Amino acid sequence: MDEKGRLAIPAAFRKQLPEGSYVSLGLDAVLAIYSPELWAALAQELLSPLPSADHRALARTLYSLSEPFEPDGQGRIILRPEQRRLAEINSPSSVVVIGSGARVEIWQEARWDSYSADAQGRFTESADRVISAR
Repeated sequence: MDEKGRLAIPAAFRKQLPEGSYVSLGLDAVLAIYSPELWAALAQELLSPLPSADHRALARTLYSLSEPFEPDGQGRIILRPEQRRLAEINSPSSVVVIGSGARVEIWQEARWDSYSADAQGRFTESADRVISAR
């Protein structure tokens, strides 16, 4: 990411994310790019009236930090300062863009390296718990 907060999204991910996608906060304090279908599903879950304080807090945070996914001619998007702050991404810095199922995640590189090493070390244990839970 450059000093202006612009991030080049790899072409493979740009193809996966059509018009109508949104950038917002994701789980684990990373940024996520949500496809139109996933964004619509989230919106459906957060319809008014919101029944609890947790629902309201989630809706307010998700929507206040969202921006349409609109790459420029060079495939870059601009990450707002508040988005970068919450994801611990400084300008300029190295970030990692990963596929995560129906969404794409944007991680500060050192955080991703740490998280990924830990998750890979627990892969079999996690797979046993998740797959057995079905």
